Amino acid sequence: MSFKNKVVLVTGSTRGLGKGIAMAFAREGASVAINGTKEDLCGKVADEVKSAGGRGIAVPGDISDTEVVKSIFRQVFDQFDHLDILVNNAGIVYVADCTDTTDEQWDRTMAVNCRGVFLCSREAARHMKERKSGKIINLASMLGKTGIGMYSHYCASKFAVVGFTQALAKELAPLGINVNAVCPGIADTDMMDEELVVLKQLRNKSEQELRKEFLGIIPLGRYETPADVANLTLFLASEQASYITGQSINVTGGIETH
Repeated sequence: MSFKNKVVLVTGSTRGLGKGIAMAFAREGASVAINGTKEDLCGKVADEVKSAGGRGIAVPGDISDTEVVKSIFRQVFDQFDHLDILVNNAGIVYVADCTDTTDEQWDRTMAVNCRGVFLCSREAARHMKERKSGKIINLASMLGKTGIGMYSHYCASKFAVVGFTQALAKELAPLGINVNAVCPGIADTDMMDEELVVLKQLRNKSEQELRKEFLGIIPLGRYETPADVANLTLFLASEQASYITGQSINVTGGIETH
């Protein structure tokens, strides 16, 4: 599918799933705005977008800050005039029992994973309502459907994204704007590496043991890749998915089935 002449903003797109999504849009000819908290990495990925055949710009900043979000969107509009697709990918995770989770960890998780999705969606929706078209795709998680221990704060944030997706989809549907969520499973990315560092200490297991354990719960028998998530995201952003809205679709290798 082609996204030539389409403008896409992907938050948290300097690594992992976000980068995979951004590069997939670039290969299909889209103009892609790269966001992350590190300016140098945003610029690097924006250059990779250009090399892949798209137009790329760097729009660094913390998406949990209202004024920063407004600035990000102004830069997108200044460079590309409009926005067709918003992918709310930016997210963070801590690994801790609820009793050990700090106020700061809870607040930061909610700030990025929930408030950031809200702030970016609000700016995008204001613009898309005027154009009566657009696609908003939120990255939730399989943990936004089924909670597990040591991730209570993260689960809460992703359950919120699923609910927000449903509500916003109904608000914007009469204007021809689609809002959906993608729910990834266990992806072998930098974020997983960071989780494993903590889990090794909490569960007194080696990284190899933990990886084998994780792999064992995936029915399809392999870890998720950025391409797996990007493929679904691009479909939801395409006109082929014009009759799909308010959905939170699993891409978990069979772990999550509802």
